[in-house]
Amino acid sequence: MKTFRLVLFTLAAANCFAQVEPQYQKDAAGSKDHPLTKRFEGSVILRQTSKKFTGFTIPLERVVFDYGAQAFKPFNKLKPEGALTTSFYRLPRDVSTLECIRAYQSELAKNGFEVLFEGDSGGSATGESNSLDNGYGRFLAQVYQTEKDFGLQQYTLPGCDDFRFIALKKPGGDGAGDVYVTVFCGAVTGSWKAPEKGIETGTVIARVDVLEEKPRSDRMVLVKAPEMENQITSTGRVALYGILFDFNKDTVKPESDPTLEQISALLKSEPSLRLLVVGHTDNVGEFEFNRELSTRRANAIVQVLVSRFGVDKSRLFPFGCSFASPAAPNTSEEGRAKNRRVELVRWN
Repeated sequence: MKTFRLVLFTLAAANCFAQVEPQYQKDAAGSKDHPLTKRFEGSVILRQTSKKFTGFTIPLERVVFDYGAQAFKPFNKLKPEGALTTSFYRLPRDVSTLECIRAYQSELAKNGFEVLFEGDSGGSATGESNSLDNGYGRFLAQVYQTEKDFGLQQYTLPGCDDFRFIALKKPGGDGAGDVYVTVFCGAVTGSWKAPEKGIETGTVIARVDVLEEKPRSDRMVLVKAPEMENQITSTGRVALYGILFDFNKDTVKPESDPTLEQISALLKSEPSLRLLVVGHTDNVGEFEFNRELSTRRANAIVQVLVSRFGVDKSRLFPFGCSFASPAAPNTSEEGRAKNRRVELVRWN
């Protein structure tokens, strides 16, 4: 097995790709290996992005499209949130998809990572032996829904017949969150080769994602009671971003107290005011799951306002609407962040 370690891509290695355009003979500008992962010697980062806080889908089983129902069947998944680094590697020409997956698995196991799910195409993207999807790039399209702007993601990898995936997890400790690493790799077919990028027929491209679970930093300005009243008077509602929950949980976090105090002050200053407490989510995940989650969170807010802040329960009505009423497009993390909110709506 070839050496699998952290290396710098040298000019000597670049000479192996004489036909490759200069910008693809070295790592993409500003990119580097994530501290938790290594690379095959001689590989190159073609593209890399980092997000301080985002959601990420980690499948735990095959993705299947039901032709009779003309809809995807639900599949088990995790949806952790935190800091995400996505890297697309062009591997050396003699590396296979199996060697790629096994090398990452072996190296990560040394650091306490355990396999959550693994699958492969069985050598044919539409064959019965495909344990990742039932054809036509459905696994990629469903798992990596927010990355369609990547040419590699949208065209090159879906065009592969030989592809593999592995998801691994390292449990957190001492206050640190869990860490997840997923690797999807595919051997490029002749239809999608790009010699100018060093991608020939059979070249393996690997997408490596590292998600470090952590809470979202509170970067929103506190909306005080007078401003809440002004917005409700002028528009009938006010959007709040200071009520926080852990991922997929409905327990109101202590950091929410300043906003809850302002809601209590608003209700005390307006004795006749009654409010709908409306939970909103982004569109990551199934609609019904998010509707149930947003309802539970709205209920939790009402319970805290009643039990801890002395608000009359008859003045509050909890309601969860999933992602049915977005405040911004769900096509970017910035838009999704705006959609994860609580709104107070005048009820009387």
